[in-house]
Amino acid sequence: MDTLSDELLIEAYNEAKTFQLNSDFIRLLEDEILRRIAVRMIIDCKAENIDVTKTSPIDSNAFNRYFNLA
Repeated sequence: MDTLSDELLIEAYNEAKTFQLNSDFIRLLEDEILRRIAVRMIIDCKAENIDVTKTSPIDSNAFNRYFNLA
């Protein structure tokens, strides 16, 4: 999935939801989207020298579930 562009990943996710495809497949797409968001957040925080342990830029159940925080 790493070779799939962000645009195609989002399009695949939207199509999967629209056509009510297998929930495991939808979850796989969601996890990949969240992984990419998390990687970008970490890179941005390091670039700006932000302590990610004290800053919570996203309050999301899905994000917390992805990192087993919920």
